[in-house]
Amino acid sequence: MTRARLSPKAEADLEALFDHIATEDPQAALRVRNTILDTADLLALHPGLGRTIRRASARHAQIRWFVVPRFRNYLVFYQPSKSSVLVVRILHAAQDWTRSFPSGRGSKGPSGSSA
Repeated sequence: MTRARLSPKAEADLEALFDHIATEDPQAALRVRNTILDTADLLALHPGLGRTIRRASARHAQIRWFVVPRFRNYLVFYQPSKSSVLVVRILHAAQDWTRSFPSGRGSKGPSGSSA
């Protein structure tokens, strides 16, 4: 099975969200973590599932994003490669993702439209 790779920032994102959830419910933290990792592996098999960031800077033109199916508050940002995907960030939907993927034209959301 093709597995996704996680960047150091994505690993830190995953660890931080796990720690945050685990303070209230360790089992829920495990479920969220495992679902995010399963989603990343799904994206490694089907890299075209995600959407590109509209009006992305040239540096981020290849970055795609995907909503985690069971936990829709989490977004996986990834870059496809020939053999897999590199997950570059895992962010909560309420976070300002534009700080990680700025555009030149003030997008309103990952798709470039108002939510």
